[in-house]
Amino acid sequence: MPRHTFRKKITSDEALEKVNPVNLNLMKKFLKEKSLRSSEKTIGVYESNLNIFFVWNLEYNDNKLFTDIKKLEFLDFFSYASDELKLGSARINNLRSTLSSFSNFIEKFYDEEYPNFRNVILKVIDPAPKESRREKTILSDEQIESLLEYLTKEKKYQQACWVALAICSGARFSELLSFEIDLIDENRTAFGDLFLETTRQIRTKGRGKQGKLLYKYILKDKFMPYYDNWLPEREKILKENNKDTKALFIKANGDPATPGVVTGWISEFESYLKVPFYAHALRHYLVTLLSKKNIPHPLIKEIFGWTSIEMVEIYDDSTAKDREYKELENLRI
Repeated sequence: MPRHTFRKKITSDEALEKVNPVNLNLMKKFLKEKSLRSSEKTIGVYESNLNIFFVWNLEYNDNKLFTDIKKLEFLDFFSYASDELKLGSARINNLRSTLSSFSNFIEKFYDEEYPNFRNVILKVIDPAPKESRREKTILSDEQIESLLEYLTKEKKYQQACWVALAICSGARFSELLSFEIDLIDENRTAFGDLFLETTRQIRTKGRGKQGKLLYKYILKDKFMPYYDNWLPEREKILKENNKDTKALFIKANGDPATPGVVTGWISEFESYLKVPFYAHALRHYLVTLLSKKNIPHPLIKEIFGWTSIEMVEIYDDSTAKDREYKELENLRI
């Protein structure tokens, strides 16, 4: 039961072969320069965005050289991206940022070839207002407990460990796959011995080629039973396949688990819960759980490694009546 998002594909290998070769060369140089300090994932997003733009430019704008494109023509592209491609506000803003960065690159490094070129993207294209394009799933305590109970009963200990780590650490999809067994030490704790602290920092989402390095914190008592169930099964699989890996999550053949493997697990979770299920909902779940327990927002910010306390408000799906107030006992007669 996936969340439904409309997508229309415009790019193809055949179309890209017809794109103005000067534009393709500029794009190639831009991506090379960006790769010096950006992650491969970020470079992939830049390339995807520019491919979309240049194929549109090919099909609807006479395959013009980028430096010759006029303000109204950029506006036409963003109208097309919104009306025809049905891209959401986040992707529109991402395209806007990419084209602005690309323009800055040309201004900086090709000022002799194109002395009259100026970056007009941010002046001409206003940021798209934030909107919710997909159904949001707010998972209840009962749903989480039911899922964990089901997975344990079915002896699907790895899947249960993955869910437990997600709800106890708030780690993103890609971060969960980067966990290795030596990151977890039961004796290394933080915040009143209630959280495990990873033995080293891991790469999380952030600027730069290495992303943002952070220690991750995991609700100890909630996570450890599922971790302890999975470890013996994990060792058994590795021994049977004569494999040796530090990856916490693995395939049936002992190799490290891939995003595709976890996507398969998520499909099973959806079928069981009968609601759209995605890893980010579990990140929301932890923030909401901590907030309902009246953990101070500054502390939640520190646990997640955020720079702004406003992020807590974004991820907190609780309401005032969900929270526990010891002071209410004063009203009892």
